[in-house]
Amino acid sequence: MMTVALIAVFASTACRPDGTARNEQGVALMGQYDYAAALVEFQAAVDGSPDDLNARINLAIATLNRQEEGDERRALAILGEVLEVDAGEPRALYISGILRYYLGETEPAKALFAQVVDIDPTDAHAAYFLGLANLQAGDNVTAARWLQKSTELDPHLLSGYYTASLALRRLGRDDEANHLVDMYTRLEPNPTAHLAEIAYGRMGPKAEVLAATTVPTRPRERPEGPLFADPRTLDIDAASTVVSTVDLNGDGWQDVVLTGDGPPVVLARGPDGALAPVSDTPFADARGVAAALWGDIDDDGMVDVVLCGAEGTAYWRQGPAGDWARNRILGEDPCLAGAVADADHDGDLDIFAIGPDGNELFSNNRDGTFRRVAADMGLAVGANGNSGRQALFADLDGDRDLDILVVNRVPPHDIWQNDRTWAYRPMAGLRDLRQTPLAAATIADADADGHREIYGLADDGELLRWVYDGTAWKGTSLAQADTFNAGVARELDFADFDGDGRGELLRVLPNGFALIDPGTGETKHGEAVRNLASAIALVLDAAQGPGVLAVHDRRVTLWPAGTGRHGYFALTLTGESDAGQTRSNASGLGTWVRVRVAGRWTVLDRMDPHSGPGQSLQPLSVGLGGHDQADFVELDWSNGVSQTELDLAGGRHHVIEETQRQLASCPVLFAWNGKAFEFVSDVLGGAALGYLEAPGRYTPPRPTEGFLLDSSALVARDGRYALKLAEPMEENAYLDSARLTVYDLPPGWNIVLDERLAAGGPPATGRPITFRRAVSPLTVTTAEGDDVTELALVKDHRTPPPGALDDRFIGLLEHDQELTLEFARPLDPEGAVLVADGWIEYPYSQTVFAAWQAGLRYRPTTLEARNGDGEWTIVAEEFGYPAGMPRTMALPLPTLPPGTDALRLKSNMEIYWDRLRVVWEEPLVDVVTATLDPVTARVARTGFAKRTTGPQRLPHYDYGERTPHWDAKAPQGLYTSFGDARELIRDTDGALAIISSGEEVHLEFDAPPEPPRGHRRFFRIVFHGWAKDMDLYTLDGDTVDPLPIPQGAHPSMLAKRDRLHARYNVRFRQGL
Repeated sequence: MMTVALIAVFASTACRPDGTARNEQGVALMGQYDYAAALVEFQAAVDGSPDDLNARINLAIATLNRQEEGDERRALAILGEVLEVDAGEPRALYISGILRYYLGETEPAKALFAQVVDIDPTDAHAAYFLGLANLQAGDNVTAARWLQKSTELDPHLLSGYYTASLALRRLGRDDEANHLVDMYTRLEPNPTAHLAEIAYGRMGPKAEVLAATTVPTRPRERPEGPLFADPRTLDIDAASTVVSTVDLNGDGWQDVVLTGDGPPVVLARGPDGALAPVSDTPFADARGVAAALWGDIDDDGMVDVVLCGAEGTAYWRQGPAGDWARNRILGEDPCLAGAVADADHDGDLDIFAIGPDGNELFSNNRDGTFRRVAADMGLAVGANGNSGRQALFADLDGDRDLDILVVNRVPPHDIWQNDRTWAYRPMAGLRDLRQTPLAAATIADADADGHREIYGLADDGELLRWVYDGTAWKGTSLAQADTFNAGVARELDFADFDGDGRGELLRVLPNGFALIDPGTGETKHGEAVRNLASAIALVLDAAQGPGVLAVHDRRVTLWPAGTGRHGYFALTLTGESDAGQTRSNASGLGTWVRVRVAGRWTVLDRMDPHSGPGQSLQPLSVGLGGHDQADFVELDWSNGVSQTELDLAGGRHHVIEETQRQLASCPVLFAWNGKAFEFVSDVLGGAALGYLEAPGRYTPPRPTEGFLLDSSALVARDGRYALKLAEPMEENAYLDSARLTVYDLPPGWNIVLDERLAAGGPPATGRPITFRRAVSPLTVTTAEGDDVTELALVKDHRTPPPGALDDRFIGLLEHDQELTLEFARPLDPEGAVLVADGWIEYPYSQTVFAAWQAGLRYRPTTLEARNGDGEWTIVAEEFGYPAGMPRTMALPLPTLPPGTDALRLKSNMEIYWDRLRVVWEEPLVDVVTATLDPVTARVARTGFAKRTTGPQRLPHYDYGERTPHWDAKAPQGLYTSFGDARELIRDTDGALAIISSGEEVHLEFDAPPEPPRGHRRFFRIVFHGWAKDMDLYTLDGDTVDPLPIPQGAHPSMLAKRDRLHARYNVRFRQGL
């Protein structure tokens, strides 16, 4: 990310007459990833100052990153001009090496990178790419040396560890390789870790544009003054001592709720800005509330609460605003503490309750009901029958799901590892934590290394810490209880109290509270408080950060934020949206937050860190360390979606909604139509790897799919047909082969393919079906009797409405969609084929799981026929549907009942039927003009085509409007190097061209002569391959491996595949 300082530089130089100002503006635009606009500025800078080699190199960098056709050669030419003036210019040599490597010219790239490391032996990226080029060339010894060298020069270069381990393993040096993998595993979650790849910002400093001037960033001293202002004691008799905080009435200010033996007490912000008791509270009748768990349980945008007590677990729902009602008693077993979280990552909040009789996990069905699943999951009874005092949800093992820690009243404690689909098992390690008596615990990534630490408070006040390095946990003593804080321990909390971007631990003991540095154990601040029962960090002002609110001696005292701290901003996260793609819970709980401020990271979890029995819901408070804003904030939502927000100003409360976007579908196809590469559809819809069908069951992929194009969609350019298979989403494509068949049909004939997602019945074969006869239905009606004939006869992207959507689950209807097709006369059963144009809104693995646990199932289309007696019978049960975005599917009809004059389509899936008709297959000889192998197959990183969604979720991608960066991750692993990939795609042999988000395979085929006069040309592009998304419930969705293998593969085929993969698939990618 480019800093605001660069923009300030431009502002100060904009009036200068030379090329410097244009260069500075180009630098700022590169920081915004607007490469085309930056190119214009750099060209102006070069025109104004022809001798400025820096501006000329900047122009080459912008040209390289613009990614228009031919830009690589243009950039090389610009750099060639620089090298004519200065043959040893290291940036020009390095970027030339990058370009040669990108174009697949490995030997010239090696020579250029070798020159760079001779000139600058400290350049880790040059060492890395020199090693990578040697790896692709098969020189594993040299590759291993330079790849290891890159990690020595830059210990945070993830790519170096991973790729060096590959080279060492090829040399049989497994111990060294394993050591590097361990190093990689420890480093991988750290936000300071980075990749080396051919993308702007990741190619190293020599491939980044340079400003003519810089503005240095100086460290900021903490302002003078006290950390806290003078305490304010509220005039209240606080008989209840369990504290939680929430914005109860949605006015933007935090309220405080006290629970305990008496009725809950609500403290709200009064006209003078101070907290004061509220006389009329919605929970006045509740008694004996041991804990309040706050969250938007029903995802309606309003906070709800679960109250735990001796009488059980009660769910109180708010709706409409301000109207509270106890919805139901979820369980009558005593509940003493608990937590709410999206335990199964299906987009809603589940409820975990603990008490003397054991634990219960209430799974949210999204309809106001809950299932009790703790017993089935092995969570119901703690270790040795213990009862718990605190429940914490956190991702302890770094695998993107929430694990559970229950602090029991006596050891051992329980730590369960989440394996998804409601599968838990005891977490390995942490044996000493399990056996240590604890009064409280909290979880935080205080050192911002990407691994969460567990902090425990022993009964005597000793502060303990367990640190995870990616492979193992290690426990140590952090701080002993000091004399004034001696006594039985109470609570822990975590917040940044001085605004430096690093949090402190709030240790609460009977005689006072203290702020402890989680790294050193040093006490940074302490307050003596007599008979202290509870204290929490409380964010009342976004600009000032947290204060401390304490309950003691039946009183409530607030220590407001003081002047001796840096500024802050506050973050509220929500998955709430009206869009149909919403998949995170509306409270944003479980989101992992990484904040970048002036080169420093702060890492936070959107979970309540307070160790009390309840769960608060308040904004995250982020200290800015004396700066005015955060450069950017990276979010990993609870459903695994990534999102980046730029330039968040200090002093404000920012509410961030999850960006709603298509994360996965299948690779999309673009075809040259004579004017542009136009979006066609997606392909390989039936070839999804690891797609969840039900817990423990995955849909078997069908790796071959054909797609039919006509002569208006695919037009020869310079004697070649050009197609692009692109990945504008968060998924991988594994392309084994591609072949283009050309059909020239005589007048009166037409063609479709036997293609569909065949969920049941005969499989789709992909064969061509030629026909001359076709009939459209006379009428098309819905189950409600609505006449939708006009919408079902023409392929115009206007379809009969599928019916009301089930807003809980993507792609599911509230009721079955039925379309009845009435024909003018009985259908001839001989050779009859149902042909349908349409598209479907695919569910993700997560939503399939969510629907399954609510007792629902996505049911593919069933076809019924009405015989001459008016009786309906099923002729193709759950046969399938159009396999993705707009396309034509065909279903050869089984034997129809005598006199069939009507057909009926029925499904509960969100399918848009555009045109429906029946055709009759007839053989046509000599229809194939040519079957073509690609003469060009090139892997490239070309960015993300802009997606728009029209009425009825009609998708469209604009290849001409692409963005180079998007919040779409790539699974961890090895991908095909950029450049020529024909050897991988030529045969169906398991040798795969592997691409991920923002990448494509560009294909070209030699065009045969024009068809005879009057004939119509059609094309069938056949892909053999697979696709895999990164949904949390997709099997192995986080990694490229395991690689799919074609059916019938034999040892010699696999040996050939391995040789080709060793040569071509050496490019490492992971994450954003």
